[in-house]
Amino acid sequence: MDITWLGDDSLLLRGREAKVLLSPTRADPQLPARTGADLVIGGLSTENILRPASGPQVVVRAGEYELRGISVRGVQLATATVFVTELDDVTVCSFGDLDAALSDEAVEQLGFIDAMGVGLQGGSPARALAVAQLIARVQPAVMIPTGYQSALDAAPGELAAFVREMGLTQVVPQAKLTLSGSSGSAEETRVVVLEPRR
Repeated sequence: MDITWLGDDSLLLRGREAKVLLSPTRADPQLPARTGADLVIGGLSTENILRPASGPQVVVRAGEYELRGISVRGVQLATATVFVTELDDVTVCSFGDLDAALSDEAVEQLGFIDAMGVGLQGGSPARALAVAQLIARVQPAVMIPTGYQSALDAAPGELAAFVREMGLTQVVPQAKLTLSGSSGSAEETRVVVLEPRR
């Protein structure tokens, strides 16, 4: 399964049988059609669309779903819903720009996460600290920063505060992240910076 970052907080999961769009941006309502997504999770709608006349299925509400062989769990937090998606035996969670504070119960409900996208909200030091604390609590195998403007040159730009907070020595953006099956556990979270594909 491949994960690409589409800018903002949007991630595209390409599995063997389906494409899943996580957290599409309201600024681009054509994103689901442009990506050819079979399933859209979060973002553009306020209601689930599980039997569309055309276009992708849409999940935006808390609950458990099995659609096109893809498992989706919407976990209700204090102010929003975070989604855990399992595609090709890989579990992905996108926090977007949600509040990074989680109760112990919410962490338990999320379970083990292979890859987690979290919005940096433009790269503020306060958000970088909150994201680092979220990573420490959830302990995903891989963390993908989203929600920032990527620099055109090699400078970290809006990633700088997060890079410092995580103690990263080198950041080399890559086009996509490929995962094959769940890692099952992670002793240390690996940070993968993706190039935005618009």
